[in-house]
Amino acid sequence: MIQQRKMKRLLSRSALLLTAASFLTLPLATSAFAGKEGVFLSDSVYFTLDKVSLSVGADDGSLRFSLGLNNHSNSIVDFNNYGVKVIDANGITYTAKLNEKVVARVKAGETGTFKFTSEIPNNLTPSDLKVDIFRWNNNSTSDIGALSVESAMIETGQTLEQQAVINLKEIDTTLAEETLVTAKLGHSYKVYKDGVWMVYTDLTLSNESSASVKLPEGLELNFQDSKGLTYGAQFVASVGALLPDQPVTVRLQAAVPASLDTNKLSLLFSPKGKVKTTLLGTLNAAKTFSVSRLGDKTPYPNNEESNALNGLVISTSWASAIQQTDGLHVQANVTLTNESDGIVTVPSLTGEFQASRSNVGVTSSDNAVRSAYLSPNESTTFHFQGVVPASLNAEALQLVVLEKQSGTAPTTTGTGTGSGAATGTGTGATGNTDNTKQAVSLPVSVTSLAGAGVAGEATTYAAAQAYKIGDPFKLASTNSIDSNMDMSLVELGMSVNTDFGYKTVVAKYKLTNKSTTTLALPDFQTDLTNEEGYTYTGVRQTNVAKTITPNTSYVLNYSYMVPDSEDADKLALSLYDTNRLAIGSYKTEVQPIPATGPISVYPFTIDFDDYSLSATYSKDNSYSYRLRLDLDVQRQAQVITDANFSSLVFEVVDTEGRLLSSKPMTFTGQQRILSGVQFLEFNNIRSEQITSDSYFNIYEVITTPNGEAKRLIRTIKP
Repeated sequence: MIQQRKMKRLLSRSALLLTAASFLTLPLATSAFAGKEGVFLSDSVYFTLDKVSLSVGADDGSLRFSLGLNNHSNSIVDFNNYGVKVIDANGITYTAKLNEKVVARVKAGETGTFKFTSEIPNNLTPSDLKVDIFRWNNNSTSDIGALSVESAMIETGQTLEQQAVINLKEIDTTLAEETLVTAKLGHSYKVYKDGVWMVYTDLTLSNESSASVKLPEGLELNFQDSKGLTYGAQFVASVGALLPDQPVTVRLQAAVPASLDTNKLSLLFSPKGKVKTTLLGTLNAAKTFSVSRLGDKTPYPNNEESNALNGLVISTSWASAIQQTDGLHVQANVTLTNESDGIVTVPSLTGEFQASRSNVGVTSSDNAVRSAYLSPNESTTFHFQGVVPASLNAEALQLVVLEKQSGTAPTTTGTGTGSGAATGTGTGATGNTDNTKQAVSLPVSVTSLAGAGVAGEATTYAAAQAYKIGDPFKLASTNSIDSNMDMSLVELGMSVNTDFGYKTVVAKYKLTNKSTTTLALPDFQTDLTNEEGYTYTGVRQTNVAKTITPNTSYVLNYSYMVPDSEDADKLALSLYDTNRLAIGSYKTEVQPIPATGPISVYPFTIDFDDYSLSATYSKDNSYSYRLRLDLDVQRQAQVITDANFSSLVFEVVDTEGRLLSSKPMTFTGQQRILSGVQFLEFNNIRSEQITSDSYFNIYEVITTPNGEAKRLIRTIKP
């Protein structure tokens, strides 16, 4: 500390408002009464120690306490006849300075309260300290007794706190008497915001005087690093009057370099322009910077002026980071849980992915519709996502969660200066202030994304969520898909295209409108990735409906071309919005084709109760196959089927696998597939193609921009 305070204080007689008229001769003290420690002057007059607060700063400490003079006698007791000092375990004494002018004469039957402050080294603990009371004997003193600081703190549940005690009279000499304000640090955050690295710190201010007071313009706050460089700090919003016994939490901000080491950062209080020469108090800010890990649950930071967020817990509950061709795709879920017994307000949150060692920041918003309140034990989850440079990895990334708040952002003209070998400059905490009302986003948590997994560390398949076909997807919130739209995978099948040397996977997605209004059919992209990392892009069916009416469902088909060697037993199904930002990734596999029994063409099931085949001769010297089918067609769910729905194609194939003829059937229109007996005619078959070993393949067919995609669902061999 630049201006060192003496470790040993000379005793001084406290100045009081009134002077006693008489000198009382009282017996020596005893040390106990009614379970509370006291120093007795007589059976009816004694001193007690109350409201003890031991604070330590970065370079010094402060002991504040109230000494009670309890007068249960029939005479007036004059406190001017007594003095107070603080003694440590080594016998070193420190001056106890009276904080305010009070009446010294304590009337019979009353208790006088005298508030003191003693400046002490910052390495002393409560067990090291005692408050000693002595009597003035002209120019000499005689000890009466001592009160334990530790006992008084234990009795009231007080703990050792890091606080700075600022005497505002040292800045504003117009104050009638000493005015003490204590400053205590809360959470601190280092955030890359709007292209600048910023430090934000919560600071709790307490007015220890008996009247309201404002912070003087001459008070300056600066952050100081290990090299002695200082960075001017300012209040994010203007600070009003500080009322007695009503702590106020405010937010400080300061622009800092990216290389700033927060492990050796201090907050300095000084008169304006005198940070090099005069310090009024210091606080060690290093331990206030906390970066959470994935899954950690922490209390949501709450401003003491409002209890709307009391009991709220915040956690980054899930995150993933996957390398793709355009960069590292990162996602994270932030969960808020109400662990209180009352209803709490849901704050407005945004996210920012930042690289802890680079000037990289990607902002993300979650615009999902959610309730404004949380009931007890209720949770809500925000989803944030972005794309950062591919050179980064999850170990270097952090998710900053910011709350949008309305506030007064001051622009000040005061500046802070550097002390030490080098100098940094910044904006002072106070000064000529131009306050402008505007919404600001302030950090409430910082979480390391280490362990989220990236390609090379965790494959796309390994990072995908477990999933059961038919269950609604747990999608990340996105502007492309309304929160009232449920999506699920209802079928995933694969068949071989022997003519072209590849396989086709067909996926059916069910979309359900849960709202009371018509919603637009969402546009989304999808791909399949196998366990080795090979990715196959999905192609959407050509024609789809534009909207979905309330309380109805619609089926969308996507097809995927995969190599003939693909088994498709371990696939990651990834979904993306129109901006190619991931909204979900799920483990799945193709469903086997049943050889017998009902087959599914969602939302229908078809069972072939009976079938027979006959050949007929036509007058044009050609033959026909006639297939008689006895079908049982059932609708599994109330899903809209229109002209865009898939169709069935029946193909006659000879023993060499050559296609002889085909016949389409639809699920809509006059020629739709129905329960009961139906006949299918396969014409123009040459006589040499007629064999008893011909068989039928039945395909589901969807039309895509790349042509028809077919999924084999049954083979019939007469």
